[in-house]
Amino acid sequence: MNLCTDQLVLMLADPGQVVSVSYLAARAQDSLLANQTEGLILNHGQAEEVLPLKPDLVVAGIYTTRFTVQIMKQRSIPVLDLPPAENFEDVRSNIRAVAMALGVKERGEALITQMDQRISDLSARVSGQPQSRALIYRAGGYTLGPDTFAGALLTLAGYRNVATDYGVQKWGAVPVEAVLQLKPELLVVGVYRQNAPSLARDVTEHPALRHRMPRIVEVPTRHWACGTPAALDIVERLIDQRESFLAKRPS
Repeated sequence: MNLCTDQLVLMLADPGQVVSVSYLAARAQDSLLANQTEGLILNHGQAEEVLPLKPDLVVAGIYTTRFTVQIMKQRSIPVLDLPPAENFEDVRSNIRAVAMALGVKERGEALITQMDQRISDLSARVSGQPQSRALIYRAGGYTLGPDTFAGALLTLAGYRNVATDYGVQKWGAVPVEAVLQLKPELLVVGVYRQNAPSLARDVTEHPALRHRMPRIVEVPTRHWACGTPAALDIVERLIDQRESFLAKRPS
């Protein structure tokens, strides 16, 4: 009943083991695994939707669908509540919890091993190199600091998150003027829906940013919205950007 737990379940479950996922998991603009939801019943986190399915297990996030989760527990239906991941240790913990609940412990450990090997390979690409300065920028001028999952991706890619220079460790808003003063070498613009303009998103298109930033890379927010091994694709992309930039620097 939660976008992020849905994706972990879809990565780990046996065919036929999953009866229903949230409607968000089936939307390509939100989910990296939307193509794996065909044939599944979609739910909106409502008890009326879930109870008739008679599930052996409900997997949910600790901040969503609280009323329905409480009803499930009152009816003695097992519920696995997972917190959102803020770093890769959280990702490992959530993978293990889901794998254990689904009875596929070894599959979970294999997924963690694959993730850790990729993390090691990516870390080796930036080892010993000076950090570049970067800022994540989203609709409404919001940024994500180093103590978030998106921030962890930025750090792994070899960047120093300059949100800390503005006093942001987790979440906060940074006006355009402050972004220009921070002078990041890379502006990572989070895009939710590419073809859905809004006043909130206009700030990321501000001419001052588009003309003054050395580099801007747009990243669909579905890649970092949930803590899964698939988020490492963004790390690889950011490292590619960094290596290209460093190669063009005067020696």
